[in-house]
Formats: sequence, structure tokens, C-alpha cells
Amino acid sequence: MTKPELRAYFRKVREEYVFNANSIQLEPANTALFRQLEAAGLLAGIIGGYAAMTSEIDPLETQKSYVEKGGQVALPFFTDRQSPMEFREWTGEALTAGPFGLRQPAGDAPKLSPNTLLIPLVAVDRAGNRVGQGQGHYDRYLAENRAKQPLTTIGLAWECQIAEEIPADPWDEPLDYIATPERLIKVTS
Repeated sequence: MTKPELRAYFRKVREEYVFNANSIQLEPANTALFRQLEAAGLLAGIIGGYAAMTSEIDPLETQKSYVEKGGQVALPFFTDRQSPMEFREWTGEALTAGPFGLRQPAGDAPKLSPNTLLIPLVAVDRAGNRVGQGQGHYDRYLAENRAKQPLTTIGLAWECQIAEEIPADPWDEPLDYIATPERLIKVTS
């Protein structure tokens, strides 16, 4: 399958999974996923997270808890649809509407450089290749910032989002880990 075909197929699979599950199933699954990350020592330093859209795993409550414990969280921020993705500090306040339907911190929030990134995805394979929304924002951000500082990337997925194989393009930036509610996969490439 091509990436657009994979994106369409796995979006549907993810949406059906979340639609057929209920909050009684999803909330403990989210909690289990983040407990795994904490136990592995992967939730440390400045965490770059996100506010979920549609049926993505939602790390917002975990990120808020991290802030309440004194940690720093940064969320993606876009000035407009043409601007590059950057990360701005989020301290738990209400998010503002951004381009692409994104919920993001206020425009005057300080810019931060996360050392750990929680990355949303549509599909992923065990080699760390992912299909995202199709705009390449994370790949560009990672290509630029991995050269500046160590950066651990963790793709968050439901088990149903793990594909047998995703075709990788030369510009694709693979993940270091894949976290599902059932397991934590360290990618070996």
C-alpha cells in the first residue's frame, strides 16, 4: 500500500477501535501506557507532547500531571499553516485554536526545546517508520533538531495502529520507541 492508502486505512481502523471502545476501556489503557513510560524513565526533562485530535491517544492529562509535579511540557505551535512547527511551553492553561484544527499554547508562551517527544501517528511499524497526518511537520522538526541535541522520540499508538511494514522515504525520521497500552517497543534499526 502507498502511504496515502495506509493513512486512510489506519485512520479508519483507529477510529473504529476508539468508537467501539468506551471510556471505561480507554482511560485505563491511557494510564497503563503512561505508567510504562514512567517506569522506563522516559518521562523526564522537557517533554514535547501534543493535544490529541479525533481518535489519537490523548497524553494531555499525563502532561498536566507532569507539569503539576514541576516538570516542563511543550506543545506544538504554528503561527500559520506555512510556518514551521515549534514547541511552546504549556503550563496547564486552556489551549488556543491553531492551524490544522490543532489546540496549542498561547502565542506568547516561551519557546522550548524538548529532549523527549511524544508523537501522534496514524500507523507505525516495528522499525519505527510512521505515517502521520501527511504534512511532514515532525520529520522536518526532527531532522533539524536531532543535530542540535539528544532527542528521544516515542510514538503513541493503539495496538491496532501497528502495521506490518511502512514504506520509508529518505526524509522520514524513525521513532526510538513505540508505546501502546499493552507494551513498550524499543526500536532497533
